[in-house]
Amino acid sequence: MSPKVSVREHLLLTTNSAMWVLLAIPLGILVGTSCAAFLWLLDFVTNVRFQHPWLLWFLPVAGAAVGWMYLRFGKSVECGNNLIIDEIHSPGGGVPLRMAPLVFIGTIVTHLFGGSVGREGTAVQMGGSIASTFARRLPFLKQHHRTLLMAGVAAGFGAVFGTPLTGA
Repeated sequence: MSPKVSVREHLLLTTNSAMWVLLAIPLGILVGTSCAAFLWLLDFVTNVRFQHPWLLWFLPVAGAAVGWMYLRFGKSVECGNNLIIDEIHSPGGGVPLRMAPLVFIGTIVTHLFGGSVGREGTAVQMGGSIASTFARRLPFLKQHHRTLLMAGVAAGFGAVFGTPLTGA
């Protein structure tokens, strides 16, 4: 016995797959490009720090500046990765776009002055922030917000490790 093949079902699956491919490409480009810029700048500031070891003395000042930046502009994003995880589990207000530049700048400044900050969390937050904004800007995507958020996180994580197909 062969299963019945429904043309309507195949058409629906094809349309759905095409929609996700058309959404994933621009999202992947946005997140991947952002993470590539982040990694390039991270490498640059790390080299600067090694060439100028005296920068380490200014780490407390840099830490205070990053802390002030979050206090002034980042109240809604200070939960970091937890905000993204909470948004994935129970979608609500979304992840603000300001999370991406705040974590980008904060991580770069911290590395420049010799602080220890992981790049993975930065990429996850950047990907989640960009994906959430992407989903909010396209009103027909409200029901897919959670999926796009997970895709943005995966794209950021994959890009930061240089494995873009894994992120996709």
